[in-house]
Amino acid sequence: MNIKKIPYISDTTVYYEQIRHLDWPVFFDSCYQADREKSPYARYDIISADPFVKISSDSSHINIQEKNKSYTSGEDGLKIVEEYINQFATPHSEIPFIGGAIGYCSYEMKDEGKKNSVLPKFSMGIYDWGLIIDHFLQEAYLVTTNADKDTSKNWPNYIELFSALKANNRNDFKVKSVVDDNLSFEEYRKKFNSVMEFLKEGDCYQINLSKKYKVKVDGDSWQFYKVLRNLNKSRYMAFLDFKDFEILSGSPERFIQVRDDDVVTRPIKGTKGRDKDPHQDKKNAEALKTSIKDQSENLMIVDLLRNDLSKDCDIGSIKVKELFELESYPNVHHLVSTISGKLKTESSMIKLFSSSFPGGSITGAPKIRAMEIIDELEEHNRELYCGSVVYFSFNRSMDSNIAIRSLFRKEDELYFYSGGALTIASNDHDEYQEIEDKVKNIKKTINFFRGKQND
Repeated sequence: MNIKKIPYISDTTVYYEQIRHLDWPVFFDSCYQADREKSPYARYDIISADPFVKISSDSSHINIQEKNKSYTSGEDGLKIVEEYINQFATPHSEIPFIGGAIGYCSYEMKDEGKKNSVLPKFSMGIYDWGLIIDHFLQEAYLVTTNADKDTSKNWPNYIELFSALKANNRNDFKVKSVVDDNLSFEEYRKKFNSVMEFLKEGDCYQINLSKKYKVKVDGDSWQFYKVLRNLNKSRYMAFLDFKDFEILSGSPERFIQVRDDDVVTRPIKGTKGRDKDPHQDKKNAEALKTSIKDQSENLMIVDLLRNDLSKDCDIGSIKVKELFELESYPNVHHLVSTISGKLKTESSMIKLFSSSFPGGSITGAPKIRAMEIIDELEEHNRELYCGSVVYFSFNRSMDSNIAIRSLFRKEDELYFYSGGALTIASNDHDEYQEIEDKVKNIKKTINFFRGKQND
């Protein structure tokens, strides 16, 4: 394994701009803020490009592209990823990513799907190098495992790219239409009432319901992302450029992390909008912290995730480390809980991820029945929304988000979604407002660019 230190800068967007011209560049962004209290959840950023294997799905097959060959497979996509990870496996190390798989899984990854999808259900590259930025130690270093000969050959070029950093001052992103959504309040109310019937009949005790937005755009999506990250300031953001489409994730929610077989998941359930008035904003936060309804929603998902993790964690190892912790973001307050466990020797990080996917915080409970009802009531595919942006490292560490507050770009359309959990205690007006609160930062970013065009 080769490691090369490079100069540290806290604004890691500058690093990413050095490799954007390369193939399938990816950026895992903790949105570190030097003026905020240090958090273990905002320590590392990860950047890479030039995967030596590309894996993606169409409607019925997994497509694998290596250097000089491409083929299709009927195997499960994550199983193929695991085969590559095992092929180049290395011992555990402190470095979170030393090379491995980086990509996303859509919410419908395991579903045959009756609706048309814009994105592949699954896309991942196998990368043999990474730039790791450690904001705690204020260090940055390039690392490679030498699994790929081309990476070894290009190693001096990667070092050179990060030796003379140049900021990208392009600003050609444009918004070309109003934001269109697929669910008015009256339409939402009808679906809300259907959910209430399912809840009263005992099918579920929590069901998530979402709506879809889209807007026509032009220009460089990276410029949009940089404005969004400054407004959003979330810990599990990401920008992935797959050339035919781009992923812009603004997620505040971790799905699953694995380090040295230690497993952590941090579900968000419970939301209250921020207020410009500090006094009212504090009241909003206190109201959320003491809300029996929101605590109940959170506890339902904690129990669901304890059950999901138990399939792949040692008996007796699963603990609830934090319950109903308040976390505040620029647009909303959230209740967050933390559940941990110890990965079974006979399991693996990818098996754990697959068996727990999609995350229970964005389906409802019981999960399988909630997903059936979601499929019945929602006309749209969720695609990236409520799926996950994830990496699986050769050193058997992984991290992943729940892809909420996230967008994707395909041609001249920018898509995003928002939703919320419904229980028997829910109110349709409040829930619809929560959906809008959650996309405030996305809409602010859109309006920022619309305003620049009118200057």
